Amino acid sequence: MKYDVVIVGAGPSGAAAARVLVNEGLKVLVIEKKNLPRYKICSGIIFKKSQEITEKYFGEIPAPAYATPHLLKGVRFWSDDEHYADWPFSKDGGGAPNIWRSEYDSWLIKNSGAEVIDCCVLKEFKDSGDCVTLEYYNALHNKTIPIACTYLISAEGGRSGIRAVLDPEFEKGLRWFVAYQNYYEGNSDLDPCFYNGFLDSQYGDVYAWFTMKDGLQIFGTAVKEGVTIYPCLNKFTLMLEKKFGLKLKKLVRKSGCMGNDMGTTGRFYLGKGHVLLVGEAAGFLNAFGEGISCALSTGICAAEAVAKGIKSGDNVLATYTELTKLERRQTSLSWKLGAKIAGRSLMPL
Repeated sequence: MKYDVVIVGAGPSGAAAARVLVNEGLKVLVIEKKNLPRYKICSGIIFKKSQEITEKYFGEIPAPAYATPHLLKGVRFWSDDEHYADWPFSKDGGGAPNIWRSEYDSWLIKNSGAEVIDCCVLKEFKDSGDCVTLEYYNALHNKTIPIACTYLISAEGGRSGIRAVLDPEFEKGLRWFVAYQNYYEGNSDLDPCFYNGFLDSQYGDVYAWFTMKDGLQIFGTAVKEGVTIYPCLNKFTLMLEKKFGLKLKKLVRKSGCMGNDMGTTGRFYLGKGHVLLVGEAAGFLNAFGEGISCALSTGICAAEAVAKGIKSGDNVLATYTELTKLERRQTSLSWKLGAKIAGRSLMPL
């Protein structure tokens, strides 16, 4: 099979890229390693920028994607167990959509217009200069399938296998952190209309967080790779119980993921040859882990660059680099602002 573009990863960056490319009349395939709809560890807050992009390219977010409360008023940053400062999401008090990523992401990719195949793992790829040939393993059919495309886009997230193949030396220089999150039935005295960030370093190397969705008490933290996370998580849990009346009942889910220091250090990796990287795969992750807005934005930028290159012969990577200039600057500035709010580096690696 031959496609104009193959996208690896069905998150917001992959869906946004697919949507623009399909609108340009190109043949697009999205392959996703997990079974859709798939779970994603995330705050699920749709900031104003994300909301505007979503509505422009996909329409209004459907009701099933929303959690209760439907809107969050803002982020409440706790400098210690007693003192906090509120950062509202909107001046009019309307708030930001509070969504489940599984439902939101599934809606995006279904409405991208691209051909989508889940339960597939990219096995290998080769950029010959004229096209990219690749093979992916389809777990449902237990077979390896060869395909070709003009351009390949990695929307795989921070642990991009494509990036690791393109530049092993770059990959060796990355430093990593581990994030962990619990979902419990229960209750607490914290305001459910705020996403809470706890900046005390005893609770984690980045920050610790607490939020609520559909009555679930959701909380977690992040530490440097190699550091045992449970001492920080246990201290944080104990504090929530003592200070905010957290009462835990049934454990519904526990999950984790890894992130790297590309965004914090401004070391973005946009691609090579006929291969582009978008979203967190390219290093776009804002302070405190907000990545939906830059995922959507860079997915669109990559698609516009590819469409222009196919139609006019322009250098796609050069165009993509120019189109993401502002996004790279904003990502770097967000980490500087985050460090100012926290009073320390958010990821002292």
